[in-house]
Amino acid sequence: MRLKLKHMVLVGLVALLANHVIVPALAETPNALIAQGDRQWAEGRLDLAQASFEQAVIADPSSVAARMKLAGLQLSQQDFKASIETYQRTIGLDANNAKAWLGLGFSYLHTAKNDLALAAFNEAIRVDPANKGKLAPVLAKLESP
Repeated sequence: MRLKLKHMVLVGLVALLANHVIVPALAETPNALIAQGDRQWAEGRLDLAQASFEQAVIADPSSVAARMKLAGLQLSQQDFKASIETYQRTIGLDANNAKAWLGLGFSYLHTAKNDLALAAFNEAIRVDPANKGKLAPVLAKLESP
């Protein structure tokens, strides 16, 4: 009888651990973490959103989507040094990501690195020529003497 009770306790403990340790780990896929971060951002819980996006990047370092969310949040928080680094890493994964080039350009623009901003904007136009019209006012200021 005692052995059966110990076995039941052990089985119960394993089930409890599976529900609280293994299942949440599986739920924390990069897409789930990105969705969680999006909700937190919309609710104004920016520190939590940043943590969710960072966890998504850790869960899948090759996730362009996770890095773009993180970089966008960093840019919106005016953490330009961090956003520059995150956009650069994103571009390292996908050099034809026009939005990453745009984000990088605006991050450089806000740090008064106008030559680098212009170069990033030109890459955004190379990747997606439709950006030329959108960036016309910014380019005119950057290109003027």
